[in-house]
Amino acid sequence: LRVFVWVIACATCLGNLFVVCMRSLIVPENFQHAMAIKCLCCADFLMGIYLFFIGASDLRYAGEYNKHAQAWMASSQCQAVGCLAMLSSEVSVLLLTYMTLEKYVGIVFPFSHYRAGRRQTLATLVAIWLVGFTIAVVPFWSQGPFGNYYGSNGVCFPLHFDTPESTMAQHYSTAIFLGEGHLKFC
Repeated sequence: LRVFVWVIACATCLGNLFVVCMRSLIVPENFQHAMAIKCLCCADFLMGIYLFFIGASDLRYAGEYNKHAQAWMASSQCQAVGCLAMLSSEVSVLLLTYMTLEKYVGIVFPFSHYRAGRRQTLATLVAIWLVGFTIAVVPFWSQGPFGNYYGSNGVCFPLHFDTPESTMAQHYSTAIFLGEGHLKFC
C-alpha cells in the first residue's frame, strides 16, 4: 500500500495533467464537452494531490504512527487534506452526472433544439464547483455538531457510518454518500 499510494498519485496527477494540456492544445469540435472534461480532470487531479499528502504523511509517521495518530487526525493538515478529497470526489460525481445527462438529451432527443451554449455550460460548471466546495466546507462552519469531521480516521476521509460520537456528522456523511451513489446509479 505504501508503494501504490505513490504510484496511483503519480499516475493520477500526470494523467490528468496530460489530458488538460492536450485538450488545451487541440481545438475542440465541442467546446462545452471539452470544458467539462477539463474540469473533470482538474477535480481528479485534486485527488492525486490528496494521495501525495497521504503518502507523505505515511512516510513522516512510518513506524511511529500510533504515537502521533491523535495529533495527526486533529491537525489542520488532516482537515485540509480531507476537505480536498471531499471536494474532488463530489465535483467528479457531479460533473460525470452532468456530462451523462447532456449526452442523454443529445441521444434521446437528437432533433431537439436544446443544446447547452457556452454561457450555460460555464455557468453550470461554476455551479458544480461551488456546490462541491460548499459540501466540502460545511463541516467547518459549525464544528460543534460535526466534531472532528475529517479527522475521524488516519486517511482524513469522512466515513462516519458507524461513529456514534457525532450524529450530525454521521447523517451528513450518509446523505452525501447515498446521494453520490444514487447519482452514479442514475
